[in-house]
Amino acid sequence: MDLLIVLDFDGVLFNSAYEAYQVCEQVVKEDSELRRGVHFDEFMDFRARLTDAWQFNRLYSKQDHLKDFNLLPEIEPKAGDWAFVDQFFAARKVLMANADWEKLMSPYPFFYQIKGLINKYPGMFRILSTRNEHSIKRTLDFYSVPNIEIFGQESLRDKGSKLNVAASQGWLNGNHYTVYIDDMNAHLEPFQGNVDLCLHAGWGYDASGYESYTENQAFNMINGLVALASRKK
Repeated sequence: MDLLIVLDFDGVLFNSAYEAYQVCEQVVKEDSELRRGVHFDEFMDFRARLTDAWQFNRLYSKQDHLKDFNLLPEIEPKAGDWAFVDQFFAARKVLMANADWEKLMSPYPFFYQIKGLINKYPGMFRILSTRNEHSIKRTLDFYSVPNIEIFGQESLRDKGSKLNVAASQGWLNGNHYTVYIDDMNAHLEPFQGNVDLCLHAGWGYDASGYESYTENQAFNMINGLVALASRKK
């Protein structure tokens, strides 16, 4: 059985909150119907509960502004939310025209720990993220991780969820020993019982608990699994 390590991007490999904040602020500049003056602290309180880019509209919308962030997982997207997503990714494209765009994101120590394994065994790793694929690819190229397969926002909108993407790729069919790592509990929960091992990244945006893993713990777990898997080949 082959080993497969599926990694979230934002909150697991990179602290990209400031980049997302800058993207949202760019959207606000171009749309007078959105809230202005959202400070980074408020943005970060919201980001800790966010699971998809469309939800940023509930922070910036004047009409549908969500005051109780704890209700975020319960709401369903409206047409205006998807319109915001289109604005969001268009604004990111504008910001990415800057040659220094990648510097808006900070790699976690976990990224540097696992980078060597990904480059040595790229077939064992996948990225599964709500971020758009081009921005992930460009960031990983910048940090010299060029060969990992990426499934981002485009795949999620096509299939409907991270779990559906995983199923469509055959990651859940028992042919792999599949490990999924995410910092958002709302994303981890659907994978419980559908993959062999779920790891909550306690260093990311969501609240950590006694079942969360530190960066060292997660790396040691993955390093051990990769070592075992590579010996069998």
